[in-house]
Amino acid sequence: MDLQKDDQFISKSKRPLKRSIFLFILAFITLLCLVLSILTYRSFNYSLYESYNKRMLDVLEYVYSHIDIENLSECVETGIESDKYTELVSFMDSIMEDFDIHYLYIIKPYLNGDDYGMMNVISADTAEGRKTDPDGYYLGFILKDVYELEELERYQHYLDLNKISYFKNFSTWGYDYTAMMPLINSKGEHFAALCVDIEVEDVERAIQTYTAANIVLIAFLGAMFFVLFLLWMNRNITEPIRKLEKSVVSFAQRSHYQLDPTLLIYEDPGIHTKNEVESLSDAVNQMSQDMRTYVKNVIDAEGKVEDMKSQVSHMDILAYQDALTHVKNKAWYDKTEIRVNEDISKGIARFGIIMIDLNNLKKINDNYGHEHGNDYIFGACHQICITYDHSPVFRIGGDEFVVLLENRDYENREKLLEELKVAFKLFMEDNSRQPWERYSAAIGMAIYDKNADSSMNDVFKRADKLMYEDKLQSKAARV
Repeated sequence: MDLQKDDQFISKSKRPLKRSIFLFILAFITLLCLVLSILTYRSFNYSLYESYNKRMLDVLEYVYSHIDIENLSECVETGIESDKYTELVSFMDSIMEDFDIHYLYIIKPYLNGDDYGMMNVISADTAEGRKTDPDGYYLGFILKDVYELEELERYQHYLDLNKISYFKNFSTWGYDYTAMMPLINSKGEHFAALCVDIEVEDVERAIQTYTAANIVLIAFLGAMFFVLFLLWMNRNITEPIRKLEKSVVSFAQRSHYQLDPTLLIYEDPGIHTKNEVESLSDAVNQMSQDMRTYVKNVIDAEGKVEDMKSQVSHMDILAYQDALTHVKNKAWYDKTEIRVNEDISKGIARFGIIMIDLNNLKKINDNYGHEHGNDYIFGACHQICITYDHSPVFRIGGDEFVVLLENRDYENREKLLEELKVAFKLFMEDNSRQPWERYSAAIGMAIYDKNADSSMNDVFKRADKLMYEDKLQSKAARV
């Protein structure tokens, strides 16, 4: 039966540490590569489009600086080409030759009910393009059945704005990224729009190429880290832990229900990783030796168990008892405070605290010596215990005592408080007694109020405050 339990203990199902680390690192590296790839793509996408925005803005501003706005506005209105118009066409054609852009043109949406289209103002072209189509689109030419009404309305919206607009534009001529600048004459009329296009395909290709290169680099670095980390982990952690586990399990099998200390032998796995695993192995080895010694000592000491129990009980009493007065000490008070606070949290607390501070102790010590000072403390404490014979009394300081009022003493608290004050007053006024027998004390009493107090310490503070006020009043009366 016992052997069966041992087998179940040793061979219970488990998750190997090496496999757990492998899966965790693999998932972590995969997630890291994914996150970095997304961030790289978004960052480069944003940066590239920002650079294209700057580039197209430079083209627009350069072309705009060569436009005679009023002359061009008149040409658009009359449909008649002027000399300046012809010069502008030639200039925009030269821009097409010099700059790597897809299209450069000036247009005006034409919206007249069901009759709509895009009016051409200027469509720049390269020299090669002019040879292929020498006439091109002339001033006032309206393209119909090419632009949807919704698309023309979008162009009109951008034209009505007082800023340059950037947008992706899919049309018969391709998929472009467009920058559009409204042209405004002296009358404030938005009479046409200067546009420059860059092929989105080129932009997207650049983004994809850069992103792919970064993903490959990130994946390569992640794979290198993954392999190196696993090799390091296997050498310094997982393999040493496996050896340590084997030795510990073997030791556990031999030591289970073993009564012969000489058979408690631990086989050192010989781990030298110079890290915490080696320290753990050394600690287990030392622990096995200590265990063998401990078991031997336990067996040798069986006859002394009862004596040790008695000594422990006696020491426990002394630990919580004041050596001079034999009442409970500050340590016992702290334990009692935990119990009372639990009663408060359960809503069943019902208690009061008497705070007592002996007067004239320093004077007794200075004039008659500490021996009589101890007599003074002992005698005063004795009177407190006589008065509150149903309540625990604690000495929490040299001349400070606390009484925890519960049960019968709690019910008679006012009467008992008066009895204690009268007793101390009689002691103090009895000139036939020795100075160290004329006890005097400042006293404060506070009762637990569930609406005001959240802990025993709250009640203690109020009792301590009342005691301090009593001490000040007694000093004032003596003066």
